[in-house]
Amino acid sequence: MIMSILEQIRKELEGLNEQIINHPLLKEKVLRKEVVNSFVVNQWYIVNHDLRSLAIGLSKSTNMEELDIFKILVDGDYAALKELVKLLKELGIEVKDPLLYNVSPQAISYTHYLSWLANYAKPSEFLFAGIVNLPVWANVVTRFGDMIKERFGIRETGFFDAFRGSYKELEDRIVKLIEGNQVDRLRRIAYTIQYYEKSFWDSIYVVHQQ
Repeated sequence: MIMSILEQIRKELEGLNEQIINHPLLKEKVLRKEVVNSFVVNQWYIVNHDLRSLAIGLSKSTNMEELDIFKILVDGDYAALKELVKLLKELGIEVKDPLLYNVSPQAISYTHYLSWLANYAKPSEFLFAGIVNLPVWANVVTRFGDMIKERFGIRETGFFDAFRGSYKELEDRIVKLIEGNQVDRLRRIAYTIQYYEKSFWDSIYVVHQQ
C-alpha cells in the first residue's frame, strides 16, 4: 500500500513527535501552579492570533473545499478561545490584550509561524501544517488538562476538551488538497511547525524548573 504524503512525513517526524508526546512535563509528580498560569497566558496570546491567521487563510482560499475546512478550523479555535476565557477567570487572571502579558518568546513562536503560513504559504500548505500538528497537540494538551484538573481541581476544562476527538476525516480531506504540491516544501513546513510545538512545551517546562 502506497503511503500518503501525510503518512510519509509523519514517519519522518516520529522522533520529534515522540519528544512532544512524551514530554517530561507530563511526567512530573509535583507541578507548580505557576506552570498552569504560564500555560494559560501563553495560550491566550497564541489562540487569539491563531484565530486571526486562520481567518486570513480562509480569506485566501482558492476553492470551496479549502474555504469549508478553514471555516471548521476558525469555528473550532473561536470555541476554544471562549473556553479559555472561562479558565482565565477561574484562575483569577485578567482577560486583557494578549500583548500586555509577559509571554515567552519561545512559547509563542508557534503562532508567529502560523501567521507566516497564513500570509506566504498556499492555503493548502497552511492546512497541511495544521493537520500535521493538531493530532499531536491534542494528544498532549488533553493529557495536560487531565493532569491539572486532578492536581489543582480545575473546573473550567472546556479548552482542553475542545481538542478531544478524531481528526481522521479532516486529514483525509486535506490530503486530497495537497496532491501535486511540492513534497519538499510540505516536509519543511511540517518539521518547522512541530519544532515550534516542542518549543512551546519546553518553555512551559522551564517555568516548572525555576
